[in-house]
Amino acid sequence: MKRGCLISFVFLAALLVGFELVARTGWIAALRPEVLDPLGDQIREKANVAPHPYLAYAPKPNFVQTETPKGPQVIHHNSLGFRGRETTYAKPPGTFRIVTIGGSSCYGQSESRDEAVWSVRLEHYLNEAGLARKVEVINGGCRGYSTFEMLINLELRLVDFEPDLLITYESINDMRCALYPGCVNDNTHWRAVWPVVEKSSADELLESSRLFMTWRRYGTEWLAKQKDLGTYMIVDYGKYHSSLYAGDYGQPTDAERGFANFRRNLKSIVSVAREHGAKVLLSTQAMRFSDIEGAQSYEAQKAGLLRCRDILREVASSEGVPLADTAKHVEDALAAELAAGQNPDDLFQHEVHPTDKGSDLIGRFLADRILELELVPAN
Repeated sequence: MKRGCLISFVFLAALLVGFELVARTGWIAALRPEVLDPLGDQIREKANVAPHPYLAYAPKPNFVQTETPKGPQVIHHNSLGFRGRETTYAKPPGTFRIVTIGGSSCYGQSESRDEAVWSVRLEHYLNEAGLARKVEVINGGCRGYSTFEMLINLELRLVDFEPDLLITYESINDMRCALYPGCVNDNTHWRAVWPVVEKSSADELLESSRLFMTWRRYGTEWLAKQKDLGTYMIVDYGKYHSSLYAGDYGQPTDAERGFANFRRNLKSIVSVAREHGAKVLLSTQAMRFSDIEGAQSYEAQKAGLLRCRDILREVASSEGVPLADTAKHVEDALAAELAAGQNPDDLFQHEVHPTDKGSDLIGRFLADRILELELVPAN
């Protein structure tokens, strides 16, 4: 009996060790880490953002991406946590420094590589103009940011760059904050708190075992309790947000409060920038409205985005800062291309997200506007 038990124990141990080894080869797709822990893999490996105590989340320092499920896309974050090449908080002598703030269309969600994002194209066109000072543009954008995060991002992460000029490029996220149910002054009806789960050493030890991960994934209800990364960013994600095209997205309970928040935040951004010696250029955000025509809330969203543009004009006038009507310039170009029978995806990938060509158009227009306004000293 003892011999039989020992043989059984050795056989079972060998079977478990064999399973662990086979699972670690990656030969069986269902046993790969990204399948056994899809959300953990998404957050650890694929997400370009990480939790932040004051911003909910911010771009990961030193993040590198070369591929996506849709194809090649090159993204680099520097060691300070901003998209693009390395830089320093201290401004190099003789440099005119521009900081851009906004959401995903500022960060560059759709462009094929870092060099195609409009902030880099803006830097290129300004330096091509033969100005007396070298221009450096720092991309302070992050996916999903509204003016709430833009304001905090500016105060805590961007003013230390000693910017000479600040450019804002965002409206759609604030519009959707305003239309989201239960709108309140501090945006907690929209912005979720990023949950941080503290793991014990025992948890970490168990999760190092592919056998345990397999049992948890396929033998329990653990996966059903996991949530999409979107739930880390937006309250009730999936109830309203992912139903955009089903038509129940725009259910405003106090849209006026939301638009008042947008106006207030913009004025605060201007004030903070000026306090730290930076000029400000407000920009309207271009949009391909046809991408949301299928939503029952289409009219509310379109009217809301146009309202945000009006607020940008109001703030520019009341605060005495210049405005770049980028939306009109890009949307006019889109209309001309569509009239000529060109590809509707030539300038936009989706909604407000420009293609490489669209980003180049934005960068060139903003450069022309900056030169026209003489915001960069000519000598």
